[in-house]
Amino acid sequence: MPAYDPNQALELLGGLSPAEFLRDYWQQKPLLVRGAISGFSNPIEPDDLAGLACDPDAGARLVLGHTDHGDWEVEYGPFEEDHFASLPDRAWTLLVSDVERFWPEGRDFLARFDFVPRWRRDDLMISYAAPEGSVGPHVDAYDVFLFQAAGRRRWQIQSPPGPLDCHDDLPLAILREFEPSESWDLEPGDLLYLPPNLPHYGLSLDDQCMTWSVGFRAPTYLDLLTGFLEERANRVGEAPRYSDPQRPVSAYASELPSHDRTRLRGILREMLAADDTELDAFLGRVLSRPAGNVELHPGDPLAAARACRIHPGIRRHWLKTPTGPVLCAAGHSYPADTLSPDQLEQLCATETLDPRHWEHQWPEIHEMLRDGLEEGWLEPAEDSTQT
Repeated sequence: MPAYDPNQALELLGGLSPAEFLRDYWQQKPLLVRGAISGFSNPIEPDDLAGLACDPDAGARLVLGHTDHGDWEVEYGPFEEDHFASLPDRAWTLLVSDVERFWPEGRDFLARFDFVPRWRRDDLMISYAAPEGSVGPHVDAYDVFLFQAAGRRRWQIQSPPGPLDCHDDLPLAILREFEPSESWDLEPGDLLYLPPNLPHYGLSLDDQCMTWSVGFRAPTYLDLLTGFLEERANRVGEAPRYSDPQRPVSAYASELPSHDRTRLRGILREMLAADDTELDAFLGRVLSRPAGNVELHPGDPLAAARACRIHPGIRRHWLKTPTGPVLCAAGHSYPADTLSPDQLEQLCATETLDPRHWEHQWPEIHEMLRDGLEEGWLEPAEDSTQT
């Protein structure tokens, strides 16, 4: 897989190159692109989305209500098939998250946004909204691309944002105040990019409205810190307990003496100390951990000699280190100094791992296969044979 050309103009971005988009729009201001994907034909119908919402492994929710009435309700899947027949004619929205896990074409669609590294990408959410369907005016803490796949939707934004105060008596985080500053009616094929924390409001204008949302996750500083401390605590294990032989006599029983504090500070600094290589390896592991809604089923590690399918919810990344590349998957890191960037990209994108294709150049694949089978993020491919 060749490296991405940051200066190539993209239809998806309205003729902007990725470099221009990231410089002038990303996390700064909205971008509306008319006809972002020419010749697009919606491959998934509302009935297909409703069927997926009945799958117990899918994350689905129904939002009913209207901003003018404040009569919001939220229902969470999985749903029974006959439930959709009982819905009203107007003012409801069905949303299904992580669609790319169940629909291969969804992964192809997400690849259009590879000008932003995949570790920043969250998922593909697809929604169907009846006329006047909405989730109310709100803000997202992440970047999002909103692609109109079918029907029409009106998007409004409020810029500057104003007070971000939400109703505390509603089942959704809906803003108390929303004064739109701009409004666009999106047709099939149109794309709207919105930066984080920008108040926005989408409203379905017909009975065909389907929107595909590509969200980009961003870890909080607290997420990174707690992940690092968790790893350090697990690594320390049965650490020595504080000891103080030949300690000096203290003049005051309630004082925390300076010599004790000096020693305790040194212990903490030693336990928390990490160089760039250690921190980079930690980042690779923590950012590839499976999301909390990924359900895994541990299997037999003896199947590591066979081709295995990778759970579609597993994140994979690679990074350069002073000692060579490292491949990270599902919270693990594997040395990969024998692999080229193109090969690493292939490993991060493939749906099946076959040791026969990799073991001569990269023996660490067997360790990866054993970990994946033991933890359930790999399973033997049905059409593979023992080697």
